[in-house]
Amino acid sequence: MLDGISKKAADLDFAIQSLKEELQAVDDYNQRAEMAVDPELKEIMLHNRNEEMEHAAMIVEWIRRNQLEFGGEIEDYLFTQGKIIGVESQIMGRDSGTQNQEVSKSSNSSLNVGSLK
Repeated sequence: MLDGISKKAADLDFAIQSLKEELQAVDDYNQRAEMAVDPELKEIMLHNRNEEMEHAAMIVEWIRRNQLEFGGEIEDYLFTQGKIIGVESQIMGRDSGTQNQEVSKSSNSSLNVGSLK
């Protein structure tokens, strides 16, 4: 499956496949927790779901650091407020002035200078 591709491309493939698996595990544990009748079992399932979320977040961060184009997209869209689709309009310069009010980086995003228009 990975014959003929670079080690960097293979690593990205491993990361993407692992992310898919982690997200599937999040979904599985979440559904099981929803259906569990026993409160202790429900608590265990939610704990396990949260562990899988941690793993997924680690992989997303690895992808951000190692795949520059994807990393740029992640940095553009994560931790914004307002309408998500509005972020693209703002980035592409299609905002009508109101978009800048609707979409902004949250206070958690350090070093965000904002528009210099």
